[in-house]
Amino acid sequence: MRRGLSSERVAIGILERMGFRALDFRKKIVKEGVEVGEVDIVALSPSEELYAVEVKAGKASVSDIRQAYTSALLLGMKPMIVCKGFADAAAETVAKELDVKVLAIPEYYMLFEVEDLELAVRAAMQDAIDELGPPILLPYGEKLTRRDLKYMKAIAESTSVEEAASKLKVTVGDVWRYVNNLRSRGILRGSWGYDRLRIHVKRVLAYITFENRVKAIERRVKRIEKQLDELERKMGY
Repeated sequence: MRRGLSSERVAIGILERMGFRALDFRKKIVKEGVEVGEVDIVALSPSEELYAVEVKAGKASVSDIRQAYTSALLLGMKPMIVCKGFADAAAETVAKELDVKVLAIPEYYMLFEVEDLELAVRAAMQDAIDELGPPILLPYGEKLTRRDLKYMKAIAESTSVEEAASKLKVTVGDVWRYVNNLRSRGILRGSWGYDRLRIHVKRVLAYITFENRVKAIERRVKRIEKQLDELERKMGY
């Protein structure tokens, strides 16, 4: 198990306990078709502001703070770094000057191997369920609107959130906020990177397709039954 991935799992759990929603992880930063960087986590705050989050297993240096700021700037988001504190006074000063939100994690969060292992195993199990699981049923009484279907189809047919936003003619932030809306209604569950989100959306749409086909078959059966009843009456049965 890689320490970097383990630290990210712990960071996601802590962010969510603070009211944030982890939307994507290991997010590639692409400009003019060229990959120029990567951010560990994309998170939505309780006030629906997008944050580009860098995760450090140790203390944050001036270089780490600048990297977090630059990555967020390129993505058009607010910067945040999750770490064990500042490496020195210079790092703290730079963070304040650049308005980088720093979330200092107590030592035991990063060193507690049992919790790290549990989080990583759960994530791996969820990956397998997403890949192999059946279509996902909607919560009782919940119905998808045309707008829901429009967004979900764009996500299902796109390899990145940027591509989905382009198809919908909205911003990346708009897409993530709508995903958060679907989660709040119970249509989508959990927190994933874009690839897992896309799989989950496809499973929901598979259920909708299945349900529509069943309803179409039921309508046809009723029409056939009605025609048979009329035929029996004409023949005097």
